[in-house]
Amino acid sequence: MNETPNSNEPLQLSILVSDPQKQRDEQGKSSFYVTYQISTKTSDKSYYDAYHKQQNHSQDKNDGNSVEIIVVHRRYSDFLLLQSILSQDNPTCVIPPLPDKKVFQYIAGDRFSQTFTQKRCHSLQNFLRRISEHPVLSKSQLLMTFLTSGDWDAYRRSLSGSLNGGKDEVSDTFMNAFKSVHNQTEEFVEIKEKSDKLDHNVSKIDKVFHRVVKRQDSISDDYLKFSTHLQDLQELVSNNSVEDETLRSKVKLFNEGISQLSYGLKDLSKFLEYEYIVDLKDLEHYIDSVNQTVKMKDQKQIDYEELSNYLTRSINEKNNLISGYGGGNFFTSKLEELAGINQEAARREKISKLESKITSLTGEVDNAKEVADAFERAVLKEVAIFEEIKTKELKNSLASLADNQIDFYKKMVDTWTKVEEGL
Repeated sequence: MNETPNSNEPLQLSILVSDPQKQRDEQGKSSFYVTYQISTKTSDKSYYDAYHKQQNHSQDKNDGNSVEIIVVHRRYSDFLLLQSILSQDNPTCVIPPLPDKKVFQYIAGDRFSQTFTQKRCHSLQNFLRRISEHPVLSKSQLLMTFLTSGDWDAYRRSLSGSLNGGKDEVSDTFMNAFKSVHNQTEEFVEIKEKSDKLDHNVSKIDKVFHRVVKRQDSISDDYLKFSTHLQDLQELVSNNSVEDETLRSKVKLFNEGISQLSYGLKDLSKFLEYEYIVDLKDLEHYIDSVNQTVKMKDQKQIDYEELSNYLTRSINEKNNLISGYGGGNFFTSKLEELAGINQEAARREKISKLESKITSLTGEVDNAKEVADAFERAVLKEVAIFEEIKTKELKNSLASLADNQIDFYKKMVDTWTKVEEGL
């Protein structure tokens, strides 16, 4: 839930990504892509106003509080554009990550398989849900356009050439890659430690459940083979007597229990692979996004520290010149003397240049300090937002895991209770 800008009433924004469909590109007969259906339900009347305006629908039956669902279709590149613009417009916000491009699947030709598209669909759902729960990003006009526009392609074309590729950020990151903050606050030291620990634990759980899925699939296949053998055994039993018919019915009943066990394990593995493990992997990427934002904060702090050190060196050099100890090295002084340069005039000129540099640097240092402090405050807010969203995600993810486990065992209890009674 988010707060509306001009109201104390909570803004409800529910988004569902579903139904991945393979589409043929109009520009190329042999080119294909996948679209995803996005269904939005919200208490914000402006969403419905925008949607009806785009669709030329009558608004008489909708007051903004109805149960009407807004439906649009987007492809993966549209999500990339949304993420890119949000990053550009909100440099201090932690922008939720998108699922990877999965280069191997593109090469192998598996990007249209059900497994690939369903997993990506769930990740895109996580992406939009995180944006909808962010107090700043959820109020973005761009998000509303993304969720309501019936002519998104035209909007894409209108943005052509207006996006910044982020070269400045990349350059800053590269230049400061081997530097570190000298005066890191205890608050950010704790944030980094907690982030690293969480990332390590989530990664470990991810690996464990990958092994669980493989083991469950293997057990399910074994039970399925066992069921096939029981089917063969059932056909071998003759129908010459009542005892034979009774045996056949009992073997059939037991075989149905084995089959249900195999199918139940498959369904449980499917949930783990398509949803729970995807949630874990998405959380790892989300943690990395937070770490990247903290690194940006560190870069601002490093810029301030570097400028401060430069200012300090300039002040010390000026003081040394004034006291008569900073005239340069011996050889330089001798060369200037032989060249007929007035040493005193040269010293005064250097002092004058240093005073000008110090004045300029003082303003730059003050500005860098303001930027670093503002960025630090913004990042602290973002970390708090991340903690809130992460806690809710883990709670819901673990609840879904528990529900699926409980449903599996309930079905197995019911199935094998009937089998026991029949035997």
